[in-house]
Amino acid sequence: MEFQRELLARLPLADSVLSLLGHLWSPSFLDGLFDAHRGRCYEQDLTFPRLVELVRDALLVHRGSGRASFEAADARGELPVLPGSVYQKLGRLPVAVSQALLRETARRLPELLPGAGGGGGGGGDDANDPPLPASLAGLEVVALDGKVLKHVHRRLKPLRPLQGKLLGGRVLVALAVRPGLALAMDACEDAERNDCPLVPGAVEQVREQVAARGVLFMADRQMCDLGLMALFTRRPGDHFLVRHNRTLSFEPDPARPPQRGTDAAGRAFVQEWGWAGAASQRSRRRYVRRITLARDGAAGGEDVALLTDLLDERAYPAADLLEAYRRRWGIEQVFQQVTEVFNLRHLIGTRPLALIFQAAFCLVLYNLTQVVRHYVAGAGGRAAAGAVSARKLFEDVTAEMTAWAKLGQTPVLTGHVRDLGLLLPAGGGGDPAAAAAMRRHLRERLGNLWRPRWAKSPSRGPRPAGQRRTVRVKGGRSSVWKVLQEHRERVATHKQKPKRC
Repeated sequence: MEFQRELLARLPLADSVLSLLGHLWSPSFLDGLFDAHRGRCYEQDLTFPRLVELVRDALLVHRGSGRASFEAADARGELPVLPGSVYQKLGRLPVAVSQALLRETARRLPELLPGAGGGGGGGGDDANDPPLPASLAGLEVVALDGKVLKHVHRRLKPLRPLQGKLLGGRVLVALAVRPGLALAMDACEDAERNDCPLVPGAVEQVREQVAARGVLFMADRQMCDLGLMALFTRRPGDHFLVRHNRTLSFEPDPARPPQRGTDAAGRAFVQEWGWAGAASQRSRRRYVRRITLARDGAAGGEDVALLTDLLDERAYPAADLLEAYRRRWGIEQVFQQVTEVFNLRHLIGTRPLALIFQAAFCLVLYNLTQVVRHYVAGAGGRAAAGAVSARKLFEDVTAEMTAWAKLGQTPVLTGHVRDLGLLLPAGGGGDPAAAAAMRRHLRERLGNLWRPRWAKSPSRGPRPAGQRRTVRVKGGRSSVWKVLQEHRERVATHKQKPKRC
């Protein structure tokens, strides 16, 4: 027992992540979540909490290998079924279970962030990003975007003779820009389906979590649709900010002249008021404000035109809305991190339902890492959690989790979480005392923990205009020695060129 306590003391990251999972995912909570959303799915020997532990070990310990996790559990005598049966169980999990796993976990995470109740932890994915404009302080800014699940293995018999890339499913994720947490998702087994049919499900889940304040929904031009605009504003206090799709007509208001200005970077913009939609759609067309940011056409940039129902230019300046929409790019960075850092490119299953469940699990891991980043950023004197490299931090988390998987004992960890008062009530409801104990525990373990390798490299800025990213090699291959020789000759010729006086 003394060895187990000393092992936990020397693994602060593993202790923090396992304590967070123990706080959020008690067996009673997972059982209740599965019973509420399982549909016609059922349990026998392999319970849902045990399935979650197997997927957790696959992603955190075995670098995305499901078979390695299942075989290790089987060798310890902790797997009640054959390893192949776990894949079948994953392939039958309903989409509603995956959605609830992310949604109910994200609902509890804001109260675990550092600060009073954890609600205002700052910092996005980019350490250079300033806070959101003060004019949007009363709104929860949420970015919506979809992702296709790729890298599907051909393990199923009907897939083996096929050539080409296979797509496993599609998810639409809602990201809260201010704390940088994935709030909810909707999903579809057909990866070739459009994102728009998934928007209503994601919007309703967001409104369940953000019931006390209005939401500003931000989306790309794919979701520039009159029907979706009506959906975004159906609840009083909610608004939208979407990129204008040229297929949707815009008729300027002749009674309100356009206004011109510049944003924080000195770029010119024009804001106009008018009606979105054709004149024949009088029952659906909307009165909106369009903000068009001019970009350098010589550098290949395209003008950015945004449509919003925030009509008051004094309460919501155009420069603030442009800055908020620029932060929508953070959801693309989330997808990149979920794929590359949290092992979504190593798919455990083959059936679409299994891939959707793994995507939800990876988004939960991203959220947990965001919480840990906030604490270690404070320990390192960083102003924002985005100054901490998620990749390097997760690598250290994986290393410590591997050490615990080899030497630790689950009953000791369970008792450790229980003794600290971190367990939530059996009914799955919130407990302020348990949340306060969890914040206190994270401050004790992570409040003074900082490693210089976690510092995120600064951004290199935009690529100079005209600089090519790739050069096609003649014949499809080349010798490294020849390439280096040609480079030396070019450098030498450039140095020998006389300078003009």
